[in-house]
Amino acid sequence: AMVEMDEYKFDRILSRFIMHEGFEKAVIKVIFPFFEKIGLLWQTGSINPAHEHFVSNLFRQKLMVAIDNIIVPESKDNKKFILFLREGEYHELALLFYNYLIKKSGKAVYYLGNSVPFSDIKETAKMVEPDFLFTSLTSSWGQDEVTEYIKMLSQDFPFQKVFVTGLQIKENNVEVPSNVVKVSSPQNFTELLKNL
Repeated sequence: AMVEMDEYKFDRILSRFIMHEGFEKAVIKVIFPFFEKIGLLWQTGSINPAHEHFVSNLFRQKLMVAIDNIIVPESKDNKKFILFLREGEYHELALLFYNYLIKKSGKAVYYLGNSVPFSDIKETAKMVEPDFLFTSLTSSWGQDEVTEYIKMLSQDFPFQKVFVTGLQIKENNVEVPSNVVKVSSPQNFTELLKNL
């Protein structure tokens, strides 16, 4: 369906799986492995970037609808998350899925999106006083740069727990300060959410 750029076929296949297994399982068992395969196909020249953009945007639409359908009751007792990608980081699909998981757990989410300047994160934190921050580091940053960014988050937000995930966290053995938690998978994060 992706190679043929057939939106109808793609939607039919994915919707069938969602109906039988549920949205979360569809993302974890089908979509994320599919995007890993897309990365390999793209590197070998079997597909071009347009194919990836096509299916990424179809999936993004599904994610946005799923997120929009979750109603979090307003409460001053709700734990608050700020979600963002660092400046220059644009791989947003995983962050959107974590947004879905957090909202589904009944917590308040302030979703800032991709390529957010550090000063904007700090300003938002002053306004909303979050309990947690969540980010994903996927693009090819050097290990030293990733470590420095995590250290900066830890120091500037010493009273919040900072969750980090993404390819750079999985592939590099990054040491993290005590208020930073590495998230290895959506399943891992779902377990962590139960204890927050």
